[in-house]
Amino acid sequence: MFSVWERSELLSADIVVVGGGILGLWSALECCRRYPQRRIVVLERAVLPWGASTRNVGFATIGTVGEALAHAQQVGEERVAALMVERWLGLRRWRQEFGEPALGYEPVGGYELVLAGEETVRAAVERWNELLREALGEDVFRDSPELARQWGFSEEHVYSVIVNPYDGALNTGKAIAVLQQRVLQHGAVLWSGAPVEAVEPTVGKVSVACWDAAAKRLLEIRAGVVAICTNAWIPQLVPHMGYIRPARGQVLLTAPVARQPFPRGTYHFRAGYYYFRWVGQRLLLGGGRQQAMQEEETYEFALNSSLQSHLQDLLQTFLLPAEEVVIEQRWCGIMGMSPDRLPRVEHVGERMVVGFGCNGMGLALAPRLASQVAALVGEWMN
Repeated sequence: MFSVWERSELLSADIVVVGGGILGLWSALECCRRYPQRRIVVLERAVLPWGASTRNVGFATIGTVGEALAHAQQVGEERVAALMVERWLGLRRWRQEFGEPALGYEPVGGYELVLAGEETVRAAVERWNELLREALGEDVFRDSPELARQWGFSEEHVYSVIVNPYDGALNTGKAIAVLQQRVLQHGAVLWSGAPVEAVEPTVGKVSVACWDAAAKRLLEIRAGVVAICTNAWIPQLVPHMGYIRPARGQVLLTAPVARQPFPRGTYHFRAGYYYFRWVGQRLLLGGGRQQAMQEEETYEFALNSSLQSHLQDLLQTFLLPAEEVVIEQRWCGIMGMSPDRLPRVEHVGERMVVGFGCNGMGLALAPRLASQVAALVGEWMN
């Protein structure tokens, strides 16, 4: 039972963006700017964005040589290099849009630990510099074995450190907050706690079925165009994209540590499957998903005790062996992965568009992908 005012004004929109995470909000912002007279509604299933947008580790990274080598085996060097450039352009857009202080951005640089048996990673540094040099104007990566010794890593375990000055770190909470504020300032409506149950084309419109938990009723929103930006949850609304799979990531954070043997920066090792950084005086460590791929292909927000133990063991035996470490927090986030680890922006039906940024790189790719989403949305605007 709805009033005439609810039906005519509140339950209709020119553009509905499903998903209030980083890509959904950037897509809404781009639509607001391109179509300023249109009513734009963002629907987010939870009070806080559901997925990985506020549960990531705040890496502003273009990627590592080890990760690039692994990905290139699937899609080729040129495609991976182009993706790394897109990440760099996306991260630059974040800073241009909001400024570094508002994002809590730190230009600390990135570091990849090259471990035993990874000689091919060091050997590939010049090749990836060559692939990126024209777009970025200079060499991106520098092989620095002296840093491994300087930071106290065993020669037996860490052969070298690959330095990347283009990477940085940010405060994910600040980033999502300023993005939400900017979207609202441009006139969009943001509904939190509004999970979408179904999206179906009707004559000249799209019907969006949204659950209202407080009233225990299903709302039908009539939209001109719908952009689906729900990352790992896209297949629930677009079944033929079932190749997008969830990937849960485990994270832990220490209590303040007295001594910091390595500097502030964003760190990766094992082709990006492990990552760590300093957050104030505390060390944040995440990853290890390759140890339990099937187990972590899940939509359940839960700690994996064996992976958490594995991370804690790495922390105490490899990263901070001389410190007495206390774990202060643990959490997880759910990313979306496609088989080729490439993003998708495409039409998926009449007046329906999907925006998907995968492989844990949504933060860097979101601004650029959002422009593509808004362009496809525009093809359905009357």
